[in-house]
Amino acid sequence: AIELLALKPDQPAYVLDLGCGSGLSGESLSDHGYVWLGVDISHSMLSVAVEREVEGDLFHSDLGDGLYFKEGTFDACISISTLQWLTHCDTSSTKPKHRLANLFNSLYKCLKRGSRAIFQLYPTDAKQLELISECAMKAGFVFSMIIDYPNSSKAKKIL
Repeated sequence: AIELLALKPDQPAYVLDLGCGSGLSGESLSDHGYVWLGVDISHSMLSVAVEREVEGDLFHSDLGDGLYFKEGTFDACISISTLQWLTHCDTSSTKPKHRLANLFNSLYKCLKRGSRAIFQLYPTDAKQLELISECAMKAGFVFSMIIDYPNSSKAKKIL
């Protein structure tokens, strides 16, 4: 997924890792010479990242509440196996469309113009993927999709 960010080699970049978990994606970003900041909802996963002494900064936050970074802060965004979880409801007040809109609207603002946001996800069905793409496009993103192993029932979708 890092290659899809289309960052210029040998130039510094500040990358946002949404759903960073234990910092595995961030480690790969560091290996490529990028500075990164990770956001995750799970205290326990962030604790693992701290124990592993990852190089990126870590923030505890619910992506469905939106992002609170300055406009134009990041050169790119990556998210591995996180986005589909924003469409799940754990309470009657949880509204997936609202949560996705919060994320995409705030993400669009905190990315520099012309930046890419790459999401690898495993949608449960076409309806879920349609909801995600609708919210991304309403926020201003130009939407493309790559399906890894399209004939597999566990095909990865990369947005």
